[in-house]
Amino acid sequence: MKQKFISLGLALAMLLGVAGCNVTTPATVGTIGGVEIPAGIYLLAQYNAYNTTASLVDFATGESADDVKVVLNAQVTGTINGEEVTTDGADYIHRLTLSSIEYYAATEALFDQLGATLEDAATSEVATTADSMWESNGDVYEANGIARTTLEKYLTNAQKAAACLQALYGPDGQEPVTDGEYEQFVQEDCRYIESVVLPMVDYSTYTYAFTDETMESAIEAIADECVNFLTQNTGTEPLNDYAAMYQAASQYVPRVMAVLGSTAETAQAGSFVSGSLYLPNDLANYDDDNGGNLLTDALDEAGMGCWTKINLTSSLVVARQMDPLKTYDIDTYKESYDLLGAMKQDELRDRLYADGAAMEHQLDEGAMNTYKASNIKHSV
Repeated sequence: MKQKFISLGLALAMLLGVAGCNVTTPATVGTIGGVEIPAGIYLLAQYNAYNTTASLVDFATGESADDVKVVLNAQVTGTINGEEVTTDGADYIHRLTLSSIEYYAATEALFDQLGATLEDAATSEVATTADSMWESNGDVYEANGIARTTLEKYLTNAQKAAACLQALYGPDGQEPVTDGEYEQFVQEDCRYIESVVLPMVDYSTYTYAFTDETMESAIEAIADECVNFLTQNTGTEPLNDYAAMYQAASQYVPRVMAVLGSTAETAQAGSFVSGSLYLPNDLANYDDDNGGNLLTDALDEAGMGCWTKINLTSSLVVARQMDPLKTYDIDTYKESYDLLGAMKQDELRDRLYADGAAMEHQLDEGAMNTYKASNIKHSV
């Protein structure tokens, strides 16, 4: 359940490809706040910006993200550091690239300022992830003049951001988050949810039940039975009702699978039962297009401790919310979830973007032109 402050998943997304022609010089594109910006880091930032920009382009038939000129000339609208921007693709890429290398520089500077250090586990993770990335996409990197050491440098910067988070807000940090603040966050911004998941997709064929109204109606009826069963066989005290939840899953999941034309062993039913603290980012995954939330709106309507069914398209979830601080103590949540990241990562991210933008920029326009976006190789 733990979340990384700057996830390595994001690093992977940035490094699916790289930009620029195969050149060995210049080695850097200048400095920001005295922090050197290696050419490789610049190329990674630019390619990430390219991919983001391409995702905003309304391509005509036959066009794709491989059409670099189309992306550069397209009119796009998106958000950069909280500000909505409408401009051409080339300018949008430039702005995003600059913001990214500013963030990189600010992270390096703050890490040194705080006297932060990286644990062996962090450096080991960097090496392992770089190996995996190089094995998967080494041909792309080599084709664009990117060395494996560049991958390590970028991943290390991400680990440094996580170390800064701890150095500022961790238990031994400059402004440590108190248990009272953690408790308020868990109580007000998170949800502890118990659930039995009734699938609406046959995982052997990936056939969704909602394509067949008869199947969907049958599963809805089974979900109603599950709600009634749990309402009758559970109480209001947390952690006392998992036996009933497993029993419900054992009864109703196989019946749902039968409707879908599939099978599920009774022993497998436990995998459809869960109890978990949902952090704000988890809950945001269920936001709808009308300012509501599919999960929390239904739970709030049902009331604390009351079972209800929630249609999440690929599944019908029979769920209830429980008071999180009556379920586990705050120390347990701190050990099991990245509460610090959930509370403070956005604040630190905004600070790093602002710090980077405010730093003195001594960038080499000639060097950046050498690695201009029109040289991007989106695939090889």
